[in-house]
Amino acid sequence: MTTSIRALAWHSRLARGAGRPRWSSTLQVACTALTLAVSSHGLAQDTMRHSVELVILVLSAADSGTAMAKAGLQEAQVPFVEVDLTQPDRPTIDAAFLTEVTATALHAKFQAVILPDAAPAQLSADERAALDQFERTFHIRELDSYVYPSPEVGLNYPLDPGYSGALDGFTAQVTAAGRAGPFSYLTGPIDFDDLDAHVPESYGYLALARPDEPSNARSFVPFVSMPLPNDTSRSGVLLGVYSDHGREQLVVAVALNASQFQQQALFPGMLAWLTYGVHLGSERHYFSVHIDDVFLSDARWSTTGNCTSGDDCPAGVSAPEIAMTAADVDYLVAWQQQNGMRLELAFNGAGYDEASLEGAYPFGARVLELRRSFRFINHTYSHPYLGCVQDFSVVPFRCATGADGQPLWTPYQLIYDEITRNQTFASQHGLPLSRSEVVTGEHSALRRAPQEPSDNPNLAQALRAAGITWLGSDSSREFEQRAVGNAQTVPRYPMNIFYNVARKSEEVDEYNWLYNARADAGSGICEQDPASTCIAPLDPETGFDAYIAPLEARHALLHALSNSPRPHYAHQSNLAEDRILYAVLDRVLARYRRTFAASAPLVNASMSEFGAELLARSTWQRNAARVTARVNGRQLTIDVSGRGLVNLPLTVPAGSFGAGSLSTYAGQLTGWQSAFTPRRVILLPSSVAYAP
Repeated sequence: MTTSIRALAWHSRLARGAGRPRWSSTLQVACTALTLAVSSHGLAQDTMRHSVELVILVLSAADSGTAMAKAGLQEAQVPFVEVDLTQPDRPTIDAAFLTEVTATALHAKFQAVILPDAAPAQLSADERAALDQFERTFHIRELDSYVYPSPEVGLNYPLDPGYSGALDGFTAQVTAAGRAGPFSYLTGPIDFDDLDAHVPESYGYLALARPDEPSNARSFVPFVSMPLPNDTSRSGVLLGVYSDHGREQLVVAVALNASQFQQQALFPGMLAWLTYGVHLGSERHYFSVHIDDVFLSDARWSTTGNCTSGDDCPAGVSAPEIAMTAADVDYLVAWQQQNGMRLELAFNGAGYDEASLEGAYPFGARVLELRRSFRFINHTYSHPYLGCVQDFSVVPFRCATGADGQPLWTPYQLIYDEITRNQTFASQHGLPLSRSEVVTGEHSALRRAPQEPSDNPNLAQALRAAGITWLGSDSSREFEQRAVGNAQTVPRYPMNIFYNVARKSEEVDEYNWLYNARADAGSGICEQDPASTCIAPLDPETGFDAYIAPLEARHALLHALSNSPRPHYAHQSNLAEDRILYAVLDRVLARYRRTFAASAPLVNASMSEFGAELLARSTWQRNAARVTARVNGRQLTIDVSGRGLVNLPLTVPAGSFGAGSLSTYAGQLTGWQSAFTPRRVILLPSSVAYAP
């Protein structure tokens, strides 16, 4: 949840560094204000208990660094309050804004502070002094989200030796201190994206850390470094902690954003350090893939007609349909065993029944023989379109209408029969199936603008009667979960590996048709659609491996890293012939396992588990205002107002006591924690170093 003091104006800028203000007199002002606030309640500051609320303060300035940090907080469901420093009516950052005094405690309203850089020009000297005193009093940590290296943050300038410029395609390493601390979930190199050789994507600075100054209680600990391009025997700092008389700043010397692999890899460690590993919110990396149309064949793209056979091809243009074989099943089982990941088979029982009537059906027999190797999803019995009655006399189709002018809808009984006949098929053949899940053919019966602005009005009743509580939907149309009667949707990411191709050359040919301009012999769709981009023609022989597979793997991996509990989907055709889907999946897994430790595995969740996670998040958003979480010494107290249980996302360090429903992920205890009125208490380890 986010409390926005003023909407952030989004744009990027390069932070070029600024000198640190002099604090001698202003620091005394802040100290005096805090002391007066305490003494006015008849309490001595050094004898009071301290408490820290689990909310992060973000001081933004229309900058790229805090935009990056906010995106990371939102993904992890971490509550924060934002103050836009560029706004004239913003609150003053003083002791009264940062703290409050109760009858028994001195209370910090925020557990951490995120700044655009180490010394934002928009903060007055008094405000910076108030922040300094606040951080020292409560041992609050600070994230400086994009900093020009300088002695003021424990670094040399990025000059001789050093580097300033684009870091695209460079490789960073986590230091021993980082691996022993908040970045323990990273085990290998962090390869920076380089998507376009003509466009700088990650501007940053590499500088050497200055020697520690024990006499002045100053030190710098690098967490992430990168070899200097002009002197690879030495490494410059990308992220590290500057300590100054006990006050700690995590310094980030590179511009990052949430659409980059490097940001997704690094931000969980930044957050773990910033909060001592204790915060509201939870994050995992989810990756599951559904394979639709199992037991059916799929129409094939015609490379001569630039159309799909049996769909939009003119008379005389055809291509054989695509279907998996028994050998494809064996390959899939071997791939799953090798990679420790299951694909989920969304099946249509009618395909098996019809093929069996014609004689031997080796593919179907092999699937049934190895059925315990898979998870299955009900994809309806025969894959009919369950929305409105389609009128294809126009392109795109429109809904046929009755005499009253209203759309004609697929009737309740057909929807119900399609779901339950497939459930019966699964029971008859011993398929391990969750009867609460279904994915309709083409996600039909769900609203689809502009032709179908509403769901089929018969859908909710049929789902209820069939016992369906989780309904697959298309995330490209509806990204958020919603209710359909008693069921909840589970949005699925469509992979841009087309349903009507089984060979690399077919995928490249259709890709070129869709994404090439007319001048390049393409359809020109990319020129008309503002959501599309035209590309240069891909080579039929190399285009899939060189361009399409890496691009699709990157998209899928970023979905997985963004704490998004949504499955991906492709089609059985993509596991046949050239088996092109594996080229994408192998790249996803290889890059992930090159970077992340075994302590942070990809979560290969089921459709029901994805749905339950999404539902828990929306329920939490409705109940978040009822919860107050504070650290008091070694205790985390969670207070709940109102009546009834609240499930909240929570992360605490390993070794915490009383967090029984949390599980270990990336070296932390995290997940959903139940809390009742009035209070739940969790005991934290000594690594949580907020002032007692």
